[in-house]
Amino acid sequence: MRLTLLLTVTAALLVACAPPKKKAEARQEAAMQSVGAIMDARRRTISAQVPQDDVPGDDEHPWLAWGKRITPAVPVADLRQAALTGAGTPVEDEAETLAKWFEAQKDYYLKENSEPNDMLAAQKGAERVGKGKSYEADVQFMALFFHAHRLANNWGVLTTDKRDDKVIRFFTFWKPIFDFVPKTGILEDEVNRLCADKLGSFCKDLPMEDRVFQIMRPYLEGVGKQADAFKETYPQSPWVPFAERIGKVFRAKIADVPKVDEFPVLPPIRSTWPAPVMGNAVLSATEQGVMLMDNVLRAPGKPLVADKPGPAWQPDWAADTSLIPAVSKLAEDVRSTTMSQYNQSPITVVPHAAVPLRWLEPVLRATIVGEHAMQWPTVVLAGRRREDGTNRRAGFTLTLLAADKVVPFKLKAPGGKALACTAWGVIGKDALVAKGFLAAVYHAGDQVHAGKLSPDGTMSSLHSAPPHGEGARLDGWAGSQQGSVAVVLPETATYAQWLEALNGVALGCGGEEGECKAPRAAPVFTGTCR
Repeated sequence: MRLTLLLTVTAALLVACAPPKKKAEARQEAAMQSVGAIMDARRRTISAQVPQDDVPGDDEHPWLAWGKRITPAVPVADLRQAALTGAGTPVEDEAETLAKWFEAQKDYYLKENSEPNDMLAAQKGAERVGKGKSYEADVQFMALFFHAHRLANNWGVLTTDKRDDKVIRFFTFWKPIFDFVPKTGILEDEVNRLCADKLGSFCKDLPMEDRVFQIMRPYLEGVGKQADAFKETYPQSPWVPFAERIGKVFRAKIADVPKVDEFPVLPPIRSTWPAPVMGNAVLSATEQGVMLMDNVLRAPGKPLVADKPGPAWQPDWAADTSLIPAVSKLAEDVRSTTMSQYNQSPITVVPHAAVPLRWLEPVLRATIVGEHAMQWPTVVLAGRRREDGTNRRAGFTLTLLAADKVVPFKLKAPGGKALACTAWGVIGKDALVAKGFLAAVYHAGDQVHAGKLSPDGTMSSLHSAPPHGEGARLDGWAGSQQGSVAVVLPETATYAQWLEALNGVALGCGGEEGECKAPRAAPVFTGTCR
């Protein structure tokens, strides 16, 4: 009250004593002096209350307590009076903007009933009007404290889980650090856009599902740099020691961001159908072992059958006859109970890129053996969408054909011998029946051939080219086919080659977003040859 009264009297005297033509300038000057005095008084009041600890004890984190402690001293009424004094002058906007900034601090730090976006908007306003003013350093320090407060509220983030959902609470805080303006409400899309527009090559090799967590690394470093910049720009500010401590804490927190290596490194895929990371039955086949729905079926160096003597399993992907009944029994047991979270989930297949089809085919087919397992004959072949830079996990949905529905046919690749082929799956959810094929794609390793099939299996009207990764080379060809198409490979071919053969054929692409999820008019089957 005393400060408000003093400022009001001083402003009135300045205006009353001014000549008529100078009254507007006098009101502006009086308001400017009031704002300056208010901000100086606030700095003196709260700079003596800086917390001494940077880690939480048994009570509330000291940074949070400080944020609450300083807000009751916010001079909103004084600033509103200054805005009235300077009505019609630029100082009116300055005083009113600062008043709104202090009100936002009360709502956010003290009452805890507002959102970070509201506080950020008010902070940006204060930075605008405070530029070049005596209180500029105070405003900029509160921009730094905005981040410190969030970390103090989420102190354990990433300490125990590399996929800690609490990192999502920092999304709004990334915006000022990376000078980033979101365009949509879709987190995954915004994370990818942030990676592409602001983070250079940082995200290049990061799987999409890990990016939101790993962005904490440049974010924490960015706050550390903001603390450094504050010290360099405002070396005389009383907030420098506190800013240094905040920067040190944020840099130390970087050690809690786990290092992420993609495993297994999935082959590139053209599909944009998601291959879920969580919540689905997963068949994982890598050099670290074979797992189905969290059940370890094979582990390196351990006997093929744990309770019987025998050779230890080696990840050489040789024939493993005892694995097939184990997969079959497990899949049937799970599908037969309503208690399992997987009983109505298609199995997502996540193999090492080098796993050969001669090993993978019988394992996949084992998942549809049994009355209950046959109710869910689909699997999702997982790959990673790399060409567009998103590194999203995506997949082809494959319906496995029952033993009496497989389609045998002949194929003779250019320069090769006649092969006996079998189509044992169809892309999509409907197991359509095909009695033969008029068109086929054959991945020969060094060449991928596409063409028409004659009754003896000879391929004509050929389109042949080296392997094309995630490319669209066969998109036009596949779209022009009228009958069923078979995509087949030697049984010695790898999982990576299988996806490569399906890319550009299995699904149609288009639309503004470049989605690749449209079923072909001509059904696409897949299988192996020997």
